[in-house]
Amino acid sequence: MFTSVDLDKDLFMKAWNLSPTTTKKAFFEELLRLYVRLHEQAEVRSLRGKLVWNGDLSQVRGERGAGSR
Repeated sequence: MFTSVDLDKDLFMKAWNLSPTTTKKAFFEELLRLYVRLHEQAEVRSLRGKLVWNGDLSQVRGERGAGSR
């Protein structure tokens, strides 16, 4: 997809210099992935304190075995 946008040049250069990407296409794809990931994380965070878990934490920890993480 081809899109033309008028960007703040200083802001763009500052952001691009922070990125390991070498092309503008790769840079914008990285930005879009980051944007989506941040919004997905926000959706998960919005569930905090709203979910109920019915289980035995001691049993779960015991099944995992010593030294496991």
